[in-house]
Amino acid sequence: MGHQIEIELSVMDVPISRVQQGGVRPLMVGKTGKKTMPGKPLVRAILVCAFMLVAQTIKAQVDTLTIGLIGDSTVATTYGWGPAFATGLKEQVKVRNHARNGATLDSLSRKLDDLLKEGPDYVIIQFGHNDMKRYDAKVYGEKLKGYVERVRKAGSKPVIFSSVTRRFFGETGKIKPAVHKGRTLAEYALSAKAVAKETRVPFFDLNTISIEHHNKIGPEESITYNFKPNDRTHFSPKGAKKIAGLIIKELKATIPELVPYLQ
Repeated sequence: MGHQIEIELSVMDVPISRVQQGGVRPLMVGKTGKKTMPGKPLVRAILVCAFMLVAQTIKAQVDTLTIGLIGDSTVATTYGWGPAFATGLKEQVKVRNHARNGATLDSLSRKLDDLLKEGPDYVIIQFGHNDMKRYDAKVYGEKLKGYVERVRKAGSKPVIFSSVTRRFFGETGKIKPAVHKGRTLAEYALSAKAVAKETRVPFFDLNTISIEHHNKIGPEESITYNFKPNDRTHFSPKGAKKIAGLIIKELKATIPELVPYLQ
């Protein structure tokens, strides 16, 4: 960690056999003829310096963390949860948001390459909303697995999210899944979970957690999450902040090593 400090003290006149700090030896000769150190203040000063070196090293390690985001409009900087998520991290953490409106795993393949060139420590992957309009959950899983492999090969740590729910409510006052060509986001969430299990990467079931959240707050409060009055997919600033809060809370449990970086 830089300098090595070796100190030997006695009870009476603080004899020191050796003090090494960058080649400097601030020693004195005491009454006994032994080499001594000029009192306790210097000892404290040396220890403080050593502590500061350790603290600076730890801080430097914290400063290097970068989290990449890739996904569709529910993550993007336009009206997704991504920007609110970034504000929930400590200021030393950098977030690289490469999510795009209307994106699928296919359409953002090159964007993933761009993101990986930036060398993120973690890459959070959340797709599904647009993928379900183009291919089934099995094909989705195969493409998602390809993303995981590419992230790992680049030296980053992949994290899989299932898609945040759309906010349509049924007659019971509970979330009613949107259906497209007989497909629902829940099927893609199960596929994402299976890929995470197979590849042994952290999985965050944002689909289930967001459904539970909206079922709890109810239809009226859920409307305040809408980006526009009838937009039940994208987020108002309030909605994005609430979803980001759910994500940060879950990340603390799912990836404990991220706790020092989360607000």
